Amino acid sequence: MMRQTIFITVLGHFGAAFAALCMPPFYAHILHQNFSNQALVMAGWYFTLPTLAAAIANPIWGKLADRIGIRASLIRAHWGLCLSFIVTGMARTPWEFAFGLTLQGLLGGTFAASNAFLASFVCGKRLATLLSVMQGSARTALFVGPAIIGLLSDDLNLLHIFFYLAIFPALTGLVLFLLPAYNSISSEHRADSEASHQRAPVAIIKTSSLYRFQALFTIGTVLTYPYFVIDLTQRLELSEIWAGALFGLPHLLFLFLAWPLGRYINLSNARSALARFSALTCAGLLLQVTTTHLAMLIAGRLMMGIGMTGAYLAINSLAASTTQRASAGRHFGNLEGANKWGAVLAGILASGLATAMGYTAPIWLACTLLASLSILIESKRL
Repeated sequence: MMRQTIFITVLGHFGAAFAALCMPPFYAHILHQNFSNQALVMAGWYFTLPTLAAAIANPIWGKLADRIGIRASLIRAHWGLCLSFIVTGMARTPWEFAFGLTLQGLLGGTFAASNAFLASFVCGKRLATLLSVMQGSARTALFVGPAIIGLLSDDLNLLHIFFYLAIFPALTGLVLFLLPAYNSISSEHRADSEASHQRAPVAIIKTSSLYRFQALFTIGTVLTYPYFVIDLTQRLELSEIWAGALFGLPHLLFLFLAWPLGRYINLSNARSALARFSALTCAGLLLQVTTTHLAMLIAGRLMMGIGMTGAYLAINSLAASTTQRASAGRHFGNLEGANKWGAVLAGILASGLATAMGYTAPIWLACTLLASLSILIESKRL
C-alpha cells in the first residue's frame, strides 16, 4: 500500500506540475494573442502573480496541514489548482487573467503538500531520494510542457488550454480521495529509517540557512525564465518551438543525471556540493549570455543543467536532514515559501531589467547572484 500511495503521489504531482509549469514561458504570447493592448514587458509581472500568491499561502497551508492532516491538505491543493485553471481559462480581460493566475498560487501548493505527505512515510536518505524524484517530476514537466505548448502556439489560443490542464489535478485529487487513508508507516519501519538516518553523517545546518539557500538559488535561476523564449527568438532568430525546447533542456538533464550525481551527494557533503554546483550553473549562464552561436548556447544550457541538477540534489539532502515528521507540513511549506519568494523577486527584477536594459540583463544579474551564493557558502558566511 505504501508503494502504491507514493507512486500516485509522484504521478499526481507530475500532472499538476505539467499543468502549472508549461504555461509561464508563453505568458507574453498569451498577452499578445488575447489582450493586444498589453505590452510584452508585462509578461514578467504576470509570471510573478502566482508565485507571489504561493509565497504567501504555502507557509499557511503548511501549518494547517500539520493540524488537519497532510493527506487532506494534498487533496485540497490538487482541487484548488483545478478550480484556478478553470477560472484562468475563462479570462476575458487582463484583470481576469491576473485573478486566475493569483488563484493558482493561493489554492495550489501541490509540491510542498506532496513532499510533506512523503515525509510521513520515510526519512533520511530515502526521503532525500524521494524528494529528488519529485524534483525529477517537476523537471520533466518543465521540459515536456513548453515543448508541447510551443507546437500548439500557432494553431490554438493558448488561453483555452487552461481548461484541458484542469483535468490533471482534478483526477489526482479524486484518486487520492478514494484511496484508503495511509498516513503513517509501521513502527518497525520507522525505527529502521530513523536509525539509518542517525548513523549517517549529517551536514549541520539550520533550517533558516536552508531557506536562504533555496531563495537565493531560485532567484539566480528564475531570473532567466520569463524572457528566455522571446530573447532567443530575437537574439538568435530561433522559432518558438526551438526556444521552448532549449528552455526545457536543463530540466531534461535532471532526469539523466539525478541518479548518478545522487550517488555522490549525500547528507554529509550537501552544503559544499550546493556551492560547487551553483558555481557551475553560473558558468553555464555566462556562456549563454555571451554567445550568438546556437552550438555554444546549447553547451551553456547543458552546463546549466548539470549545475541545477547537483544544486537541487544538495538542497533535497539538506531538506531531508532537517525534517521532523511532526512538523513536516510547516517545514516544507516554509521551504517552498522561500522558493516562491525567490521566484517573486526574480520576476520583478526580470521585468524591470528587461524594460530598462534588454532581455539579457536578467541573465547577468543571475550570474552575479549564483557566484555570490557559491562564495558565501564556501566561506561559511551564509
